[in-house]
Amino acid sequence: MPTAIHVEVLPARLGDCLLVECPSPGGPTWRMLVDGGPPDTWPLLEARLRRLDPADRHIDVAVVTHIDNDHIGGMLAFLASDLAADVRDFWFNGRTHLAEGSPGRSRSVDQGESLVAALLGPLDDPLAAGVAAPSHDRTLPWNTAFHGGPVETGASGGFFEVAVPGGPTITVLSPTTRRLARLADTWSASLREALHGQERDRGAELDVLGPLDDLQHLADERLPQDSSVPNGSSIALLVEHRGASIVLGADAYGSVLAAGLHGVARARGAQTLPVDALKLPHHASRANVVKGLVAAAPASHYLVSTNGDVFHHPDDAALARVVLDAPAGPTLWFNYRTPRTERWGDPALTERHGHRATYPDPGHAEAGIVLDLPARP
Repeated sequence: MPTAIHVEVLPARLGDCLLVECPSPGGPTWRMLVDGGPPDTWPLLEARLRRLDPADRHIDVAVVTHIDNDHIGGMLAFLASDLAADVRDFWFNGRTHLAEGSPGRSRSVDQGESLVAALLGPLDDPLAAGVAAPSHDRTLPWNTAFHGGPVETGASGGFFEVAVPGGPTITVLSPTTRRLARLADTWSASLREALHGQERDRGAELDVLGPLDDLQHLADERLPQDSSVPNGSSIALLVEHRGASIVLGADAYGSVLAAGLHGVARARGAQTLPVDALKLPHHASRANVVKGLVAAAPASHYLVSTNGDVFHHPDDAALARVVLDAPAGPTLWFNYRTPRTERWGDPALTERHGHRATYPDPGHAEAGIVLDLPARP
């Protein structure tokens, strides 16, 4: 059966770096890059992109989901490379999109402002020190699918569809106008932290691996939900093509994602929105993978992007919710095999709960995980 959506979750350490392709019979492949991981992901990402056919190296959309170092670090190097000239549209909410005023898409990019300037500030700003200037001189396209306005859903439970002629339909599920506006108050501090790559001190803590003998107890843990303002501004997307579908959760709030998915389902006359795959938000953090999210979009495949560096993700509580509440027999896809993730592939555990666990090919670990979703009528 032909592939409808091809997904590569590259090994981006604690971050995200995804390459999504949607082949079309008799036409060009539509291609999207989602985030660039932390700065040390760039050599791997560059090598992967340069393996594309030079005659067809285009990227239709490059998404910078939000301003955290583990998402924009490698993207800054990408923007400075010649490869950025092959991108047909960048999706990113910059400072100009956070301005207060009437909601909706009236807040467009200021005349003369560039994507690079939005991410780095003025070239003489100390924040830009050490970041190479772009090797191309053309103005990069920015949010053209949104007429230069913000990538957002409007109110909670809203969504915004972009139909690509001959390609996929992409639905924006996060952020809401309210969550995006909250970033205005912390923009400078959040960008400074992202550019300096400040990784908090949790990595110094010992990663204690607890037992997995009572998943229900783990799933029922009542913990505070994510309150990070940059995470709340994450661009999360539903990609649908030729009958296949995947949710790309970025670091979005689980409650916002669930509301958006329910909104799409209701618009289609359904209660839930079954999908083929879901890239779990915030590296499968227990604060983001809430029960309502799993219920809103039951999936067959759940993707986890992290090596557990710094924050010791994925959280057991998050994966317990997936294993217990997803449709029977879900597959967990990990882009790193670590002591933390390896436990979820234990034969006794998978037999007891009926799930499966998949890890990178040991001989090709630099490829991360690769998932092909077949086309359906």
